Amino acid sequence: MKLLVTGGAGFIGSNFIRYILGRYPEYKIINLDKLTYCGNLENLRDVQNNTNYKFIKGDICDSKIVQVIIKDCDVIINFAASTHVDRSILNSTDFVKTNFYGVFILLEAVRKSKISRFIQIST
Repeated sequence: MKLLVTGGAGFIGSNFIRYILGRYPEYKIINLDKLTYCGNLENLRDVQNNTNYKFIKGDICDSKIVQVIIKDCDVIINFAASTHVDRSILNSTDFVKTNFYGVFILLEAVRKSKISRFIQIST
């Protein structure tokens, strides 16, 4: 099983990645994260050398990178999101871009591929 986890450097996504790699050591995980204020690669220090784990710095709004990454993936699990209500008031454009347009890009990638499952976790 090969998973694309988006937003995997955040608190919830990184815990999910560590859990999956511990519970299912044969699974392969690609972590696509933009590393904004929510993402921190220190959250994944203990898995960074795992041969079944790969980190890619990128944005879910970039359809070209998403199309390349999803090849051979079985599942997309989306944790990527702009969060915190106060930030959404101060900069609503970033929220709309990531939380709506980014999800649209992921769903379009699923529609055009043979991916069997898309799981939306984020806000």
